[in-house]
Amino acid sequence: MDEHAQMGSFIDEALNLFPGSRQPDPTKDFGTYKQMSAAFEGLGACLDEWRRNYGKIGYATQNSMSDFTKEFVRLVQIGDEEGANWTMRAIDQLAGGFGGAVRESALPDEANQFGRTIEQERMEAKAFAIFWPVIASKSDEVGEILSWKKFEGNVQAYLYGFLDVVSELAKALDPELSKPSITTEMEFALYERYIAVAESIVQRLAEERHFPGYVISNGYGRWMAYTTKLRTAAGTIAHVRREYNLRCSMLRMVKSVKA
Repeated sequence: MDEHAQMGSFIDEALNLFPGSRQPDPTKDFGTYKQMSAAFEGLGACLDEWRRNYGKIGYATQNSMSDFTKEFVRLVQIGDEEGANWTMRAIDQLAGGFGGAVRESALPDEANQFGRTIEQERMEAKAFAIFWPVIASKSDEVGEILSWKKFEGNVQAYLYGFLDVVSELAKALDPELSKPSITTEMEFALYERYIAVAESIVQRLAEERHFPGYVISNGYGRWMAYTTKLRTAAGTIAHVRREYNLRCSMLRMVKSVKA
């Protein structure tokens, strides 16, 4: 057996020994992992074909998209459905106009840092609207997630949107916790639901950690960008978990004093 054949055999054996990822109980993560797996179906095979691909545009569109998505998140949080719908239409129109300019050769190739950021912001906003109602206890089931095959941007922007929404959801906890009407039960539910959902998001994203670095550079440097963002998302969850554990500890102390 030649050297290449031996290496192939070794890799096959290693893969066969790999136990596979733990699949969370859908009743505990509100179907997050299940929905993400459905949306990601076939993505791994596609990424294998894109290992050697790499792909540019303007700050004005990127900054406008950032402003729109931040406003969309705010409107979703306060429950302004009409405003959120209007803002999402604006987001889609902005992204569509950008893509049209690329197709008409008025702008350089769409697969560039600015283009990816625009698409990424849009995916982040759409993901926030799906996950936040569950975290805020307005729903007990994560809705259907847009498949990567139907996403109108590139795959990098699709995945990075999910990576970034982990932090965006964490930031949204603070104003919710500051509401005068919040109870201890609501506070703990908010933390517990966030941790359950966010951990499943990161777990599913980590299964694509071998995403080709030259596709996902996104201005952070090749090869390590996706892994770095995964670590950032995991760190965000760890921070929220520490806050949650501190509150649990304080509650135990209060109960022991009362006893």
